[in-house]
Amino acid sequence: MIALVRKLLPPVLLVLASIVGGWQVTNLIIMIPSNMPYAVDMFIRYVLSVAGYEELANPEDMAVLALLLYWTVSAVVVGIVLYVAWSAVRGRLRQASTPS
Repeated sequence: MIALVRKLLPPVLLVLASIVGGWQVTNLIIMIPSNMPYAVDMFIRYVLSVAGYEELANPEDMAVLALLLYWTVSAVVVGIVLYVAWSAVRGRLRQASTPS
């Protein structure tokens, strides 16, 4: 049981940290006073058209969809950075623990 916890704990913590870190990066992004970029608007409209929705019932939903897009992208980027850092630390610890 303890071996299972030791094996599953790092990936679970990595996912949780990337979700929370992505949310914090998204909060930094939305603090910038600007309109939605054209590319983001066109991407959301394309995804909606592929899904079969030509128009939204409430136009303000576009901002919420943009927020979800920012959060998803931020969480993936933060997750990649955390994974690279975790792999580097793990490699250093393995290298330091081997006798020379």
